[in-house]
Amino acid sequence: MNDVQEVRRIMSPADPCPPGAFDGAAHDPAGRAGYERITASAARRPGPSRRTAFRLVAAGGVAGTLALGAVVATGGGDGHRPAPSAAPMTETQRVLNVAATSALKQPFTAPRPGQWVYTETRYWRSDVFGKGTVVKAGSPLKKTVDRDWTRADGRLGAEYRNGRLITVPTGGALPPTDYATVSKLPADPDALLAWARRSTRPGAREGGVFDLLGSLLLGNGAIPPAQTAAAYRAMAKIPGVTVDRSAKDGLGHRALSVALVEEGWIRKEVLLDPVGYAYRGHRAIVVKDKTMPDGGRFLKGAVESYSVRMAAGVVDRPGQRP
Repeated sequence: MNDVQEVRRIMSPADPCPPGAFDGAAHDPAGRAGYERITASAARRPGPSRRTAFRLVAAGGVAGTLALGAVVATGGGDGHRPAPSAAPMTETQRVLNVAATSALKQPFTAPRPGQWVYTETRYWRSDVFGKGTVVKAGSPLKKTVDRDWTRADGRLGAEYRNGRLITVPTGGALPPTDYATVSKLPADPDALLAWARRSTRPGAREGGVFDLLGSLLLGNGAIPPAQTAAAYRAMAKIPGVTVDRSAKDGLGHRALSVALVEEGWIRKEVLLDPVGYAYRGHRAIVVKDKTMPDGGRFLKGAVESYSVRMAAGVVDRPGQRP
């Protein structure tokens, strides 16, 4: 096996470097491990092979991955038939790998056990109760603002009720909303996807898994970068998930939509910042008329609900805002 093929084999488990993020594989654990193996091997080998291998990984282990397609496609100059190229990434995979790489680059300071994580989310929801109620495009939505505090150790939560700040015991929420639990979730996308599938109700389809991963982002104002990146990459592995770069959030700002049509009638969207890829909110849009068990109806084009993340951060006590 020549040097190019060997580097390709070693780096194959790593996430390929997507457009716009030239160090994607360098931030991937498999990519870092592969890079270390290649450089260690190159250091032990004399002659031209060593120099060739070193050139392929000299730019942080990623230039080699980017160059492999071009080198192998020409047969590497050895007269042999090139190895078959890996399956091309989909647009969804490319975009969410960029989002994951961006998440790993963001500065992050973990909250201390006694600190609190604050989230403020503005919601718009439709009301469908009883036979004869019809929600269509343009129907008015009920607006609410949720302000929640969760202690980082997961033992207490706080919220305003009737103008009073109430502190209550917490624990056992799914998905978890406390830092202590979230920080222990898998940082590997396959493992996180497996966790999400185990955690959804028996018989739930991929929509339930997608909803759970989206709710994990929605409910946590201090999710570690490794788990954020894993959530994005896990979503990219769910069949039917698409991305839309031209979407807008509930305030009319440009957003990146990560979406899945569930049960054939409603499109659930996770909305991300189009530049930094931070979580911005959600939206659920009806794509096919639907009659609910209570007799209420959603018509195609109706907005079932949407939300916008207004603020999130770590504070020292409930009632305080970042």
